[in-house]
Amino acid sequence: VMSETPLPDRRESVTHRVTIGTCKIYLTVGFYDTEKTSVGEVFIALEKTGAERRWMMDEIARLASKLIQRGASLDEVSEMWLGTKAEIGGPVQGDDRIKNCTSVLDYVARHLLVNYCGRDELAHVKKESI
Repeated sequence: VMSETPLPDRRESVTHRVTIGTCKIYLTVGFYDTEKTSVGEVFIALEKTGAERRWMMDEIARLASKLIQRGASLDEVSEMWLGTKAEIGGPVQGDDRIKNCTSVLDYVARHLLVNYCGRDELAHVKKESI
């Protein structure tokens, strides 16, 4: 049985807003530390989409957060979503480094891997170009 490492009651977070196709996505990343280096939770909110799709993203993000809090690496969790295909996908607006994705989860994976796991090879725009 894996033990859970709870996040502090008051914690730092960053919310990224992007548009994929015509859908606005809000990705919130919560951290264990004030330096914003150790990710402990992920929230994915979709705007102007059906209730079932919003519910599904909520549940996927909650499961991912629980996995991270129980010892799975952010890299491992994010890799599961890389390359997934879904109805919402295509050009990404609002992210300096990720410019295209095949699904919301593919975008989230790329964003997390590039920004918090050092996986620059997954970025469409290299860090030195921005």
